[in-house]
Amino acid sequence: MKPHTIILTEPKGYSEKAVATFRKIGQVYEWRKDKLGGADVLVVKLNVKISKAKLDELPGLKIIGTSTTGLNHIDLDEVKRRHIKIISLRGETKFLKTITPTAEETIGLMIALMRKLPWGFDAVRGGRWEREKYYGNELYGRTLGIIGFGRLGSIVAKYARCFGMRVIAADPFVSESVMRRSGVRKARTDDVFRKADVVSLHVLLTPETENMITKKHFRLMRPHAYFINTARGELVDEKALLEALRKKWIAGAALDVLSGEDPKGGHIKNNQLVEYAKRHDNLLIVPHLGGASFDAMARTEEFIAEKVVREIKKIETKK
Repeated sequence: MKPHTIILTEPKGYSEKAVATFRKIGQVYEWRKDKLGGADVLVVKLNVKISKAKLDELPGLKIIGTSTTGLNHIDLDEVKRRHIKIISLRGETKFLKTITPTAEETIGLMIALMRKLPWGFDAVRGGRWEREKYYGNELYGRTLGIIGFGRLGSIVAKYARCFGMRVIAADPFVSESVMRRSGVRKARTDDVFRKADVVSLHVLLTPETENMITKKHFRLMRPHAYFINTARGELVDEKALLEALRKKWIAGAALDVLSGEDPKGGHIKNNQLVEYAKRHDNLLIVPHLGGASFDAMARTEEFIAEKVVREIKKIETKK
């Protein structure tokens, strides 16, 4: 096997075990101009957008490995045109069942939002002990509505039931019997928004699902209900969400994601949701922390490294 050149876009903090796996097939470098021309493997995470311009710097690229299920940080049309193979976590159901931080964060956001914990903490940091001002609501006895009952949706449902919540879910690709086995009642999307006290979004971003949550859905929600998004910002009409908050169609929202995310934070400058959150205690926004646990990142990096090495060995064997 000829030695390969592997480029890591984010080498800082990358799993040493994963790097050792890559070194079995070649040399590993960070993004260095003098190494890009000869690179045939690129390993990325969410923080770097792989655009046509970046791909132009990698003329010999054959494989992109990404430790994500979503691929919206990669120019897929350009990758297809160049016949570059993408190796990701998409479809790795058995492995992904062990990756739970986004599901845990979803429950954490519900509790933080509904109990007003961030704003209570801000008050204490400001020297104020205002217990009555930050009374909140509990999860027990409330109905959680899940949009998208795949891996994450089903894990969130399991966690929510431990808190004593009833769970309903909408997903055209999951049968009523499968949901029933998880203690979940299948419902239509509109009914989830009508009946749930908390609606949580767990859908992959595709051309078909972009902007799938619209003003109509927020108008269906009750004034005491909350909206949670730990999936992708582009799934939601954010102007409609802002209107729902301003007009009190809903009680509040918690977001791990925003549309058009820029790793350097450019997307939050003059962002109306962010500006609203600065002045109100019913919108919580965090910087895409769902999968950002040290444990999960190491496991996914190591898993992708093994997949990339297997793929290269397979290609070499065919030659």
